[in-house]
Amino acid sequence: MAYLPADILDALDILEPAIRDAFIEAINQITSAIRLKELEEMIRAGDIEEAVEALRIEEGFFGPLYEVQRNAYMRGGQQILASTRVRDPYDGSRFVFSFNGRHDRAERWIREQSSVLITKVIEEQKEQARIVIREAAEAGQHPRDTARAIVGKVDPAIGKREGGFIGLDSRRRGVFQKVMADMVTPEGVRDLVTVPRDGTAPFVTLESVNQATEQRILRAYRAGVAASAADIAISCKQLRNKLLKDRGDTIGRTEALNGLRAGRHEGFLQLVDSGAVRRDQVRIRWQATLDGSVRDSHRHLHDQTIKLGKLFNPGPGVFMAYPGDLEHSPGNLKGLAANVIQCRCLAVYRIKSDLLKD
Repeated sequence: MAYLPADILDALDILEPAIRDAFIEAINQITSAIRLKELEEMIRAGDIEEAVEALRIEEGFFGPLYEVQRNAYMRGGQQILASTRVRDPYDGSRFVFSFNGRHDRAERWIREQSSVLITKVIEEQKEQARIVIREAAEAGQHPRDTARAIVGKVDPAIGKREGGFIGLDSRRRGVFQKVMADMVTPEGVRDLVTVPRDGTAPFVTLESVNQATEQRILRAYRAGVAASAADIAISCKQLRNKLLKDRGDTIGRTEALNGLRAGRHEGFLQLVDSGAVRRDQVRIRWQATLDGSVRDSHRHLHDQTIKLGKLFNPGPGVFMAYPGDLEHSPGNLKGLAANVIQCRCLAVYRIKSDLLKD
């Protein structure tokens, strides 16, 4: 079974939580900057686009996320060059290379890929807000209640907004809204609980609900009542925080390894640029993590080897210079995402020593 090497795992232990925390910090800054009164007024006026603008979901808040993505890329390039042994064919001395994070290719990748992530998050959040505002208007919800459902309420103890769905994707927003809506009635509480036929203990069906909220739901279920107002209030805060962390963890897992892999590939391109190694000397082997989660297409690619400059084909219309490559399938974003998100495959680089430059 192939696993990620120790230096990659060590880097991920640092980079994944750093990216998650940068994402969460950006969301917290956005919720603190929201113009709540303007948001309420625009919802009341039925001006959805102005209401969305009042949320201030702006690129400037994501600066720290850009920086940690850059760190992942830089670390990948530095690691691969530090571990690559290229020796002078005349005296056997080892060449030592440094990674140039200011190279045009490197700066372009960091700029473009950070922009892709940040733009995706921003547009996703804006669309979630549009959906909620429309649904609330159709249901006749008061504008203030709609605004607070989106952004949460300020906790006077910490002076920060808690609750709301800003930062959640559509799936997690759906979980959040369902739990909050169902906890207010006995029927809703029953709908959240599954009772096994084998007589084992009932459990909350939605796996992404945090443990404390599960216990409150089960307590209400056993009593045959709705959850108390206090239980709903604390669950709103805790569940949102848990779902936001889950979202940040998913982004961290994907973006940390993507940055490392892209930096490693750029390291070899810079090695070729230096003239110490020829392009035709470099071989790239696809190494899959052969566990129960690996995609079938990636399992089939395991140990496939290509020359530098050629492309792997992990799926219809998807082409990659290395696992996680985001640059060679611009017209197939859906297929690309299906082969990149939480992918743990790695490119293993080798220099054919029998072709060393003379």
